[in-house]
Amino acid sequence: MHKKHADLQRPALGHFGRNEAALLGTTCELIGHWASLLAKSLAPATVIYADANHNPAPESEFLPTWKDNQHATIFSMPAHSAMVDRHIALSQSDLVLVNGNHFEATHQIIICDSDKEASLRKRASQLTNVIAIITTDHCVSVPDFVKELVPRWSNIPLFNEQNIAQLIPLLQEKLLKPAPIKALIMAGGKSVRMGKDKTHIAYHGKPQFAHVYELCNSLGIEAHVSCRAEQRDYYHDNGYRTISDRLLDMGPLAGIASAFMSDPNSAWLVLACDVPFIDRATIEELLAQRAPTHTATAFQSPFDRFPEPLIALWEPKAFPMIMSFIALGHSCPRKVLINTAAHIILASHPEKLENINTPDDLADAMQQLSGS
Repeated sequence: MHKKHADLQRPALGHFGRNEAALLGTTCELIGHWASLLAKSLAPATVIYADANHNPAPESEFLPTWKDNQHATIFSMPAHSAMVDRHIALSQSDLVLVNGNHFEATHQIIICDSDKEASLRKRASQLTNVIAIITTDHCVSVPDFVKELVPRWSNIPLFNEQNIAQLIPLLQEKLLKPAPIKALIMAGGKSVRMGKDKTHIAYHGKPQFAHVYELCNSLGIEAHVSCRAEQRDYYHDNGYRTISDRLLDMGPLAGIASAFMSDPNSAWLVLACDVPFIDRATIEELLAQRAPTHTATAFQSPFDRFPEPLIALWEPKAFPMIMSFIALGHSCPRKVLINTAAHIILASHPEKLENINTPDDLADAMQQLSGS
């Protein structure tokens, strides 16, 4: 049956970003004030405030303006601008706090203000997922009109502006929860220098791809083999989940991009098959130092001091960056890590990161492993 569109999974995005919450119920000035306070309290997460241009020129169209509260960076585009443009502009944010007096978002936080009843009633249809209600010194209890507009209001966490710090853990739990992790075992290389398929070398009594696959499964991480299309049947026939390259002849970055095309809402633990000394403890060390607000968490290579892109945990926010690098003619995953906000860590046992590429390397590795 003919399919008009490619079978791509879409990321779970709201009106502005992956994680977003509209602040509404009071004046724009106070909403901006609350957004600033929350953004500072949620550091190191990158929080963007989505507001409107409140003084558009009479002859121009209304311009939504996105402000980075820490760096005062402003993105402006016409109100009719495509949703794709908006999502790309805000793709590196961890949370978008939205002025709910102008825009809607997938989550809402109501700031009680008895003088703004009419404004909140006008937005009643947008109150679809209220996660918090804030009372203030000028409105010390939840007004009756809020109770009417949000029938389940008594089940929603209630805060006062004097204890606003207590709202931060709720936002972290509801809106900044790290993405689930899947593993990608890199088996699509052609092993030119080795002269035979590195992924099938039995360092541990079984093909290396199978050894790494089982390590991930033992950690409760769903593993997938990254392979070329012509390799897929072999892995399927032997019971392995696979993701075949959708971008051809582009090396490992194509495999990582293909994984995100398969599931853009998960973080991908990328592991090479030419690192025979890697073990469960090394993987656990990487996971323990995960920094979800960065594009990736990666070990620093003990050999050249650059990040190791194929022993790394790539976050969902890395996907737009990967595609941007490809669009600019770059296919090196290490270059992506060097030029984005990757979190680089040092391994406790850097010798376990050694990769094996040639027959001489292989002979040395086998000797070390047989002696261990």
